[in-house]
Amino acid sequence: MSDRTGWWNLYRLRDDTVTPVLPIDADCAPAPWEAGYQSYGFAPDGTIVLTVLNGFSAELVAVDPSGGRRRLGPNLTSVKPYIAVDEGRLAVIGSSPSSAPGLWSLDLAAQADAPAIPVGTRSGAVPPWAPVPPSIDTARGADGPVYFLLHRPAGIAAPVPLLVRAHPGPTDDVPLRLDWTTQFFVSHGFAVAEVLYRGSTGLGRAFRQVLHGHWGEYDVEDCAAAAEHLRSTGVALPGAMFISGASAGGYTALQAASRPEPFAGATATSAIIDPARWELSVPEFQRPHAAALRGPAGSATPERIRCPVLVIHGTADTITSAAEAMQFAQDLAALGGDHDSLLLEDGDHYLSAPAAREQALRAELDFYRRLMTRPRA
Repeated sequence: MSDRTGWWNLYRLRDDTVTPVLPIDADCAPAPWEAGYQSYGFAPDGTIVLTVLNGFSAELVAVDPSGGRRRLGPNLTSVKPYIAVDEGRLAVIGSSPSSAPGLWSLDLAAQADAPAIPVGTRSGAVPPWAPVPPSIDTARGADGPVYFLLHRPAGIAAPVPLLVRAHPGPTDDVPLRLDWTTQFFVSHGFAVAEVLYRGSTGLGRAFRQVLHGHWGEYDVEDCAAAAEHLRSTGVALPGAMFISGASAGGYTALQAASRPEPFAGATATSAIIDPARWELSVPEFQRPHAAALRGPAGSATPERIRCPVLVIHGTADTITSAAEAMQFAQDLAALGGDHDSLLLEDGDHYLSAPAAREQALRAELDFYRRLMTRPRA
């Protein structure tokens, strides 16, 4: 796998000659800042199956030995980079705007565009209501268009409260899939914008690396641009625009809260607070990536915060420091204001336990509601 063209493509070495399996202006792999990915697989007849990322969506493409290509499982819009091929069957973790991530299976001998089939009763679980598919919207950013997924509550006239979600990574993507956290806020009357800010995966190396040396700046600018666009178009309720992020997204949220506008509140979950300190704590192979991202925005500090912040952290987090987060929350509280914090006993970095996730979501919703009902100056 190489991005020598600016896009992650798969290459074949044969007789000392390197040729692309599927030359395409799209990423066939996620950014390699984690280990264990399997973005392609081999069938017994020589067919190669690849994931192809195109902005928000991910497709499965099969390339036969003669170079012919066909799409697999068009009912899936998001596919995790863990492909498994067993004889003539393909297994993936996939999802769509109406089905949550689950295990799906495909017969590689089936005709083109044959749908993937859910495996087991929980795979591809569909909620008892009909979720409204998100739209892909565009805001005008400082360095070109800013793309984001926009989820809107059904049957509620705009303007409505807005939650901008900053993805983790920060070089992660924004998968087009049913996400329960997003649906939680949509079901409570919020519009939710998931921003594919500069530095995200899926739009090539140049777009991904533009965040190098500007983490805490460009990501914040693009999230703010999406919020301003939705306020100017009448979607977002002025004074009720919030930003939320976990891990690296929590750092983005804290940096956004350090600016006077446009957010009325921010939630930082399992957040990176000081990129320099975080760089020393990550696995050694990740440190060059962390060092390349770090820029002049520096550490988030309580003195720079300009809007109320909710800090959420689990005590069993082994990736970012709960002690650092709670000290940050205490220092915020000492400065006064409507800040809040939630320390979850035995909660991990991802708040994987259902009880921890529920506590965190309810605390975040209550935090925004409290800010929306407080008297305005």
